[in-house]
Amino acid sequence: MPEIKALEVSIEEDLRALSHYLWQHGLAHRITEQAGVQVLWVQRPLQAELVRDFYARMSRGEALPPTPPPRRVLAPRAIQFAPWRIPVTSIFIALSIAGFVIASFDAFNLMHWLTFFNYETVGNVVFYGDMDGQYWRLITPIFLHFGLQHIAFNMVLFWYLGRQVELVQGSGRLLGLILLLGMGSNIVQVLFSGKANFGGMSGVVYGLLGYCWLWGALRPESELRLPKPILIMMLISLVLDFVGYTKLLGIGAVANAAHLGGLGLGLLLGLGAALIARPAR
Repeated sequence: MPEIKALEVSIEEDLRALSHYLWQHGLAHRITEQAGVQVLWVQRPLQAELVRDFYARMSRGEALPPTPPPRRVLAPRAIQFAPWRIPVTSIFIALSIAGFVIASFDAFNLMHWLTFFNYETVGNVVFYGDMDGQYWRLITPIFLHFGLQHIAFNMVLFWYLGRQVELVQGSGRLLGLILLLGMGSNIVQVLFSGKANFGGMSGVVYGLLGYCWLWGALRPESELRLPKPILIMMLISLVLDFVGYTKLLGIGAVANAAHLGGLGLGLLLGLGAALIARPAR
């Protein structure tokens, strides 16, 4: 497409301000020098008219239309999801979904391998054994979820909190937090309730809540922050769990000790990590 001469001025005239303004508005152009004059070229006739109008206004000292704010370019939805960028978050969500299926159907009698204590059911009576050196049981109860509401609540919050930690601080940090929070909250629940079947990612979720909360408070310059609405909502939910609203709704009892233990451990981990982290530049 042939270029159109939009403007022709003396070579002594400074067109830098006009050129900068045109580029801010996304108007592509080029300026050449020939025969002692400067020529500003554009691609279309309407652009030439705009350039002449802007030049006339600048020459008269008039204010030009304000420069538009930079456009925020959003990644395609598939790239925004990008599970390969958050492998630990994605893997633990997949394992939790598998645990939900096992806890709901258990067609292959696998659930007793994932509980904190081994158990056998005789009629309506459950007999619990010991861990017997099967140390994977310290962590595997976090994958068991009982009911759609249980897994939906945990996975939405784990997706939000875990993804942020993994993107900002790395997959290794998130994996270490999950293992520590999972084992810690499970042990607290056992100390509170004794031998019983329990499960869920709630202890990890509340632990990540405490970690992000204290990290953001002590490291305000960090990108890892916890929005106040989420903090308030989860703390209210924690209080309601303790007063037994889930039983009133017919959902069943929840592992309150695991929630509280996870939150406390997350606060301690957030405090320690924030204190030993290098100051941000």
